[in-house]
This record gives sequence, structure tokens and C-alpha cells, in this order.
Amino acid sequence: MPEQDFYERGLVLLKGYSELLLASQVLGLLALIIIIPVLLSFPAVFTTHFPGNYPSTLAVLQRLWGSMVALALFGLLALAGAILSLVAVYGRLIPAGENLARWREALASPSKLIKYGYWAALGLGILAVIVLAASLAPILGRIPSVVQGSRIGAGDSVVVHLLFGLVGALLVAILAAIAALIGWIGEVMLLFELSSQTGIAGFKTAGVLLILALLVSFISATPYLAIAASLISPALLIAALVIMRENAVKALSMRPAGGATAASQGRQ
Repeated sequence: MPEQDFYERGLVLLKGYSELLLASQVLGLLALIIIIPVLLSFPAVFTTHFPGNYPSTLAVLQRLWGSMVALALFGLLALAGAILSLVAVYGRLIPAGENLARWREALASPSKLIKYGYWAALGLGILAVIVLAASLAPILGRIPSVVQGSRIGAGDSVVVHLLFGLVGALLVAILAAIAALIGWIGEVMLLFELSSQTGIAGFKTAGVLLILALLVSFISATPYLAIAASLISPALLIAALVIMRENAVKALSMRPAGGATAASQGRQ
């Protein structure tokens, strides 16, 4: 296949990646807007005055009905967003990196980081879920006995099994997060190198916005700033994806021929 075909296919896939992930982020942002008021309203359900000394189960459920509907909608939006993210990364971004690496050798290293990082993250994430499920299985099996009046002591082998399982799942999840970070670093490197190879500064701008989005996301662990950070970070990511898509379209319109880069093609 000619170099130009790899170039065009890679950019088409990159454009598709930005569009799918953009849709995923919009859904995630809508889910976040829905869930924040629900979380803030939960304490009021139990602290607001009820007739009598204690709220009845029916009274609580009546006040929680709107929140339950909002939680269900949040779950649907979050699930749809997660599926779109997976399709975007594994069906668009990784193949895009592979095709662009065949167009220019300089893009090979970022492409490998994306491929191995994100695939390792997916595998480790699935393993973490399996470990967590295996650790919870004995506890779930003991629920009928607990209902009948049996107790689970602190030294019970089931509890020990649960604790080891939770620690193991947490460690695997941390490894998955590290692998995902490696894939993300490859993505940023790909954008910076693609900017150099094509002469289009917009790809570098998108990479800078991705870095800012990650840095702002760390602020979400800070009290009183969590809500603001949780909204600003997705907004920065959305801006990065919009710029990425626009510049992928721009790069496709330049259509470099043979060994010439898009930058030299544009100067001609």
C-alpha cells in the first residue's frame, strides 16, 4: 500500500476516534450534570422533618423516587459513554497509530505506546474485575446463613479471603491505571509528532489541552474544588477532541504525495 494511503487511512481513523470520544465525553458530562444534584440532595432526604419520630420506608422511597430515576438515567448515559470510549480507543485510535506509523517511522514509538499501553490496561482491568468478583463470591454465598442468624467473625476465613481479594484487585487496578497512562502518553506524543510531520500546529494544541485536562483532573481530589474540576477537565478534553477532528480534516485535504510531508505540500 502506498504511503499516502496509510496517511489518509490513519487520519480518517483519527478523525473517527475524536468523533466517537467526543460523543462519549458529552454523554459523560451530561451524566455528571445529572448526578451532582442527586448526590447533594441525598442528605436532605433523611434530615428533613418527617411526621413522627422516624421516617417510614415508604416516605423515604417517595422522596427518593426522583433521585432513583436520575440515577438510572445516569447509569445508562455512563454505560453508553463507556462503550463509545472503548470503540474509540480500540477500534479507531490504535489502528490510526498503526497506519500513521507506516506512513512515517517517527510515529512508530508513539504508536507502540498507544497499542501496548491501552491493550494492557484493558487486560489488567478485566483481571481486576475477575479478582474482585472471586473475592466477593464467598461473602455472597454466606448471605443466607447471615440472614438466619449466623455471624461472620473477624477471623473468619471468608473475611480473610475477602481482604486479600480486595487488596489484589486494587493492586491490579493500579497496574491497569499505569498501563492506561502509558497509552495516554503515546497518544500525546503521537499528536506532537504528527504536528511536526504535517506542519499543522493544531495537533500540538490538542496535545497541550489533553495534558491540561489530565492535570486539572488531579484537582478533583481536593475538597471544595472537586465539582469544578470534574466539569473543567471534561471541557478541556472536549476542546482537544474538537481541535483534533478539525485538524485531521485539514490534514486530509492537504493529501501529501509520496515522500513529501503535508507541510512541504502546502508550501508548494
